[in-house]
Amino acid sequence: MATTKYYLKKPKPNGNCLISLYFRYGTEQVVVSTNQFIKPKSWDAKNQKAKASHEAYLELNANLDRWRNEVQKIYQQRLYQKLSITPADLKPLFEREIRTDKYEAAPEKGKPGLIEFVTKYIKSVEGFKNANTIKTYRSHLKMLTAYQTDTKKKTIAFNDITLDFYHDFKRFMVEVKKYNENTQNKHTGLLKFFLNEATERKENDNIEFKSRRFSTPRKEVESIYLNEDEIKLLLKLDLSAEPRLEKVRDLFIVGCFTGLRFSDLTAIQAENISPDFKYLKTKTIKTDEFLEIPIHPIVRKVMEKYKTPNHLPPVISNQKMNEYLKEIGEKANLSDDVALFEKKGKVRTQKKVSKFSLITSHTARRSFATNEYLAGTPSYAIMAITGHRTEKAFLTYIKVTKKQYARQLSEIWKERFKDE
Repeated sequence: MATTKYYLKKPKPNGNCLISLYFRYGTEQVVVSTNQFIKPKSWDAKNQKAKASHEAYLELNANLDRWRNEVQKIYQQRLYQKLSITPADLKPLFEREIRTDKYEAAPEKGKPGLIEFVTKYIKSVEGFKNANTIKTYRSHLKMLTAYQTDTKKKTIAFNDITLDFYHDFKRFMVEVKKYNENTQNKHTGLLKFFLNEATERKENDNIEFKSRRFSTPRKEVESIYLNEDEIKLLLKLDLSAEPRLEKVRDLFIVGCFTGLRFSDLTAIQAENISPDFKYLKTKTIKTDEFLEIPIHPIVRKVMEKYKTPNHLPPVISNQKMNEYLKEIGEKANLSDDVALFEKKGKVRTQKKVSKFSLITSHTARRSFATNEYLAGTPSYAIMAITGHRTEKAFLTYIKVTKKQYARQLSEIWKERFKDE
C-alpha cells in the first residue's frame, strides 16, 4: 500500500525547518520539497500537521491534505493506465502539484481565449488524469474548434460567453452537429467545467455562465440492470471452451457484487485484499474516496479460480469487455425487449432492442446498487460503496420501477401487520 508522510529537514539558522513529502510504495520512495517552513515546536509529527501556534496553520494544513490526496491520485491513475511508476516518472508530476512556484508559467500578454485555455489545461493534466477523461476533453476541444470555424470567429473570448453565446452554441450542436440530447448536455457540462477552471485560475472574470438559464438539464440515460436471476444465468454458463468470455464473465460478476466502477475494478492489486480475504480496501480513481467492501461468497469463489496476485482475471480494454459482454448475454438468452427513445437534432425516434445488446461493464455496478436496494439493504450502506452523496442522486441512479416500489411497500406492510 502506498503511503504519504511529511518530515522536517534540519533547521536553518533562523530555526525554521523545511517540510518534505515522502511517498513510499513497495521498495521505492519519492521525496519532494514542499517549499514550506515551520519551527519544530509548531509541528505535530504524530498527526502530520501544523499546530495552532504556527502562523497561517489552517492554510498550511489544508495544503498538506490536498498534496497528500493529489500524489495518491496521480499514483493510482498511472497504475490504472499501466504507465511507468518509477521515482523518476512520479517526482516531476508530484512537483507540478506541490511546487507551483517552480512550475507556473510566466504570465502571458493579454488573457487567452477559451480554446487556448482548454488546450493549455489538457496539456497540464494529461500526465495524471484518466486516459478516458483526456479523450473526453479532447473531443470537447475539437467540437469548440468546429464551432469557432462555423461561426467564423477569430477566437472565443471569455467576455463573449453570454446567454446569447449559449443559445448559439446549442443551435450549432442541434442543427450542425445533430447531437442527441445527452451529447448536447455532456458538452454543455464540459463547457461549464472549463469555464469554472478558468475562473478559479483567474483567467476569466465573466460569470454569466453561472446563470440558471445557462443550464445543463439532466436526461435519464437509457440503461439497464440485471436482476439476481439473470446474474445466476450468467454464472451457470459453461464458458470453459471460450476462456476470453469466461474471464470477462467472471470480472463482470465481481462487479455485480462489489459495485466498483470498471476503472477501480481493474486497478485492484494484491495489497487491496485483506489478509483474511474478507474485504477489499481501495481508493476510487474518479472520486478519490476510500472504500472498504465485504467480499461476497460468490466473489470469493470467482477469485479462488485465479492464481494471479490480485486473484482476478487479466485486464482487457473496456471496449473489448463491452463487446464480449453482449456475446455472453446473448448466450445466456437475456433477450427481453427494451424500448429505446432518442432525440437527435429535432427528430425523436423509438426502437426496440434485445436486453443483451445494452449490457456494458457499468451494468454490473448498477445491478449491484439496484439488487441490494430491492433486497432491503439500507440506502446509506449501499451509498457508502457506490459513492452517491445524496439519496436523491442514488434513487435516480438505480433502476427500480414503480411496480417494484409498490411490491416492496406491500412486503413491508405484510411484515408489519402480520399479527393483525
